[in-house]
Amino acid sequence: MSNMDPHMQIARKLRSIESAKIELVQQVAEVLRSLKSGNERELAQSLGELIGLAYFVGGQSGTSLDAIDRAVQQGLPRSLGYDTADAADFASVLRHIASKR
Repeated sequence: MSNMDPHMQIARKLRSIESAKIELVQQVAEVLRSLKSGNERELAQSLGELIGLAYFVGGQSGTSLDAIDRAVQQGLPRSLGYDTADAADFASVLRHIASKR
């Protein structure tokens, strides 16, 4: 691929990102279906695939995976709103993410 025309490399990368974006939307639908069905195994699988695709799109777009991890840690409480009833769940998720670093 290194011998490929730079314009072709860019076009290929853009196609890859566009395909992954479509897959992301489809995977969100799969997560919602899994939530509705109540099947924990399917939900875990669909959430895992969604998260993996999000990392892939970020990496393909030039964002470091560490930067994505930091953004998740900083943005989770803000994006979901803060409710004292959810404080323990937020803390648990943030500890899990921090342990992966």
